[in-house]
Amino acid sequence: MSTVLFKQYDPVVLKKLQGVQTQMLKDVLDVCEKQDLPCFLIYGTAIGAVRHQGFIPWDDDIDVGMLRKDYDRLMEIFDKELGEHYELLTPEIDSRYACTVTHVQRKNTVFISEMTKDLKCNCRIFMDIFPFDNVPESVDDQKRLLRKSTLYGKLLFLSGSGSPHIPYTGLKYHILHFGCMVAHYGLKLFHITPKFLYKKFKKVSTSFNDVDCEYVTSYEYTGCLKDKIKKADLLPLKKVPFESIEAYIPANNDEFLKKVYGDYMQIPPVEKRVNHAPLVIQFDGEEPIYGE
Repeated sequence: MSTVLFKQYDPVVLKKLQGVQTQMLKDVLDVCEKQDLPCFLIYGTAIGAVRHQGFIPWDDDIDVGMLRKDYDRLMEIFDKELGEHYELLTPEIDSRYACTVTHVQRKNTVFISEMTKDLKCNCRIFMDIFPFDNVPESVDDQKRLLRKSTLYGKLLFLSGSGSPHIPYTGLKYHILHFGCMVAHYGLKLFHITPKFLYKKFKKVSTSFNDVDCEYVTSYEYTGCLKDKIKKADLLPLKKVPFESIEAYIPANNDEFLKKVYGDYMQIPPVEKRVNHAPLVIQFDGEEPIYGE
C-alpha cells in the first residue's frame, strides 16, 4: 500500500476546485457574519492566507474553526441559511460517515479520495469545520481527555473502514492492517455504529465546556493538546485577504501556527506536502473526472 499523501493535480482541475471552495467559504462566512458567529481560518488554510494570500498552491481543502457555542448555532441554522446549495455531513446526520470532522459539502458534486473511498455516504466537494472546546487546567485531565478522544476517534474511523492510511511498509504495515481489519469487523459484529461512537467522542470533547478554562482546542485534530490556543489569543479575529474574498484568522495567528508547524513561512519540499487528490471528482452539472 502506498504511503504517499501528495499527488499532482491537473492544474486546471485544481484551480477550478479552489474556486468552488472559495465560494463555499464566502457563503459560510457571510452567514456567520450575519449571525455574529466568529469563524476563523486554521491549519493549512491559515498558512495559505498569510503566506500566499489564498490557498497553499497545492492545497485542495479549507479548514475553519469555531468555538463550540458558535459551531452549535451554525449547525442549528445551517439548512435554513445554506441548505439550497450545501449540506452538512456528520455521523449524527449520516451514520455511514465515519469521521469526527464536520464537512460542509457542495450539493450535486462528487469528491472521492483514497481516504474516503470505503465510506458508503455521499462524498462531495467539501470544507471542514472544527469546533474548539475547553482544555482543562489539570495535566491529568488533559491526558485523560486525549486518551478518550483519540480512542473514540480511531474507533469511529475503523467502524467505517478497515483499511485506513498506514504510514509504514513491510511487516509493521501488515500487522497494523490486520489489527484494523479485526477492529472493523468486531465493531460490525457488535453493531457499534459511527453515530454511537461520535456521540461518545463529542461527550468527551465537550466535558469541560462548563468550566472556566484558559485554553481551547479542537479534539478532532491529532495534535490537539500540543496545539491548544489561549482564548485571549483567539479573539478578536483579524481580517485578511484570501483569494478573491476576505476571511478571518485568530488574533495571535502567528503563535498558533508556529506551535503547530514551526517555521510555517518556509515552503516545504515536495515529499512533505499533503493534499487529498481525488480518485473521482465531479463539478456541478459536469461529467466526472477520474484520477489515477
